[in-house]
Amino acid sequence: MRWMALHSGASPSVLERILAKRLPLWLVAAMVIVFALTTVLFGWLVKRYSEDDQRPLATPVLAIASFPDETKTVFKEIGRILSGKTDYSAIRAVPPDRLPNDLVPVPSMLEGVGEGLIMHRGPGTPAYGWRMIAGVLQIDGSLQTAAVLLSPDLKIVHYWPLIEDGPIDAEIGPPLRKLPHGVAVLRDGSVIYSFDGGASLHRKDGCGRTMWAIPGEFHHTVTLDDTQETVWAFRYNADGDPSEISKVVQIATADGAIMKEFSIADVISANPKIDILELRRFHPDDIGGNSEGKAGHWHADPVHLNDTDPLPRNLADKFPMFAPGDLLISAREINLLFVLDPVTLAIKWWRVGATIRQHDGDWGRDGQISVFNNRTARGYSEIAKIDPETFASSAAIDGRGIDFYTRRRGQHQALPNGNWLITSTQQGRIIEVSPRGDVVLDFYNRTKEEGLAFTMLSASAFFPDGTFNSDAFQCDGR
Repeated sequence: MRWMALHSGASPSVLERILAKRLPLWLVAAMVIVFALTTVLFGWLVKRYSEDDQRPLATPVLAIASFPDETKTVFKEIGRILSGKTDYSAIRAVPPDRLPNDLVPVPSMLEGVGEGLIMHRGPGTPAYGWRMIAGVLQIDGSLQTAAVLLSPDLKIVHYWPLIEDGPIDAEIGPPLRKLPHGVAVLRDGSVIYSFDGGASLHRKDGCGRTMWAIPGEFHHTVTLDDTQETVWAFRYNADGDPSEISKVVQIATADGAIMKEFSIADVISANPKIDILELRRFHPDDIGGNSEGKAGHWHADPVHLNDTDPLPRNLADKFPMFAPGDLLISAREINLLFVLDPVTLAIKWWRVGATIRQHDGDWGRDGQISVFNNRTARGYSEIAKIDPETFASSAAIDGRGIDFYTRRRGQHQALPNGNWLITSTQQGRIIEVSPRGDVVLDFYNRTKEEGLAFTMLSASAFFPDGTFNSDAFQCDGR
């Protein structure tokens, strides 16, 4: 080997250089044994510390062990950026052979706004009112995160840029590496919104000017109370214990001031005899030790809160078990819906297992709770209803007949005429469905790419005629 390296013109390798020094065989064998023992020891440490991350040296050992995956993730992200791809292309659109054959562009009164939105009108009567649609939209020839407002005659008449441009002390990511998720429109035409992958919560007025912005990784829901004086949201707390990773936050709409904040750990502490929230805590094998005080550790995001909805005063008589302002909260990872008092944090009601990785629990006018039941990996999604008194559950809208399925995310809203407005995020689709299950309106968000390519629509909302103030959208230009 040495002769070949020296006489072939190639530079000798490190191994060849070691061998060229004629190391004793016993030393080479010792090095191999030490390496093998070190590998076994490190593997044992990783296993032990993954079962109990409170042990000494757990943090550095687990960090070193995760280095290959972290490196792979970094290179994957670099590849996505260089290729121009984002996470927000649809992952399961309706198959082309089942798309409506009479899709037409949504008319727009604003040049260059919403060019990719197309729609189909089916049997039945749509609810009469205004509609907000948010997601990754075509604006002036490029994809942008934005929301548009449709008039009662289904024309685009207004739009809001959903971007992070306020005075926040945070690192803001690239525009299409985040997705607007929670979006709430107020009567004055202003909008409050958060992002998946963002660094702030923003409020913009009806003309797109920033009113306030607060830093933080807010996610999923932005839900107004019935006075529109406060809004409920979630904020990640990645530096804390996993039981505190997601905080429920109440924020003043006037100035963005934090009014109240609590975590899952706070809720557990306030309810010592109700153990529905510790299902994702991992208990190491402690049969031999039989420890009395060793609770185990949490998974990274143990319950994954994704929606909270305060009970409106005008519906309180439909839910005698609860009080106005009580919060209906969805915990995706444990298929759980529960209701708590936001002042005492006392849990008043819960239902586990009626839904699968659900989103968006709502209080219904009929005294039932409706919920967006993703039914992840079960073939189709549905809008489910749960009677809080009897715990009986049923499907208000079955997704099988209308090709409705989104593995992640999703929203719904009961409309005044009995229809349902459904945001099927991963399909880039918004559907209005009659109580019989007929598709009354079907919106898709098509890109300019060749073929049937769709980008995500993450939020929608319906507003009865007369909702907005008369001067809500009086702006120069758009």
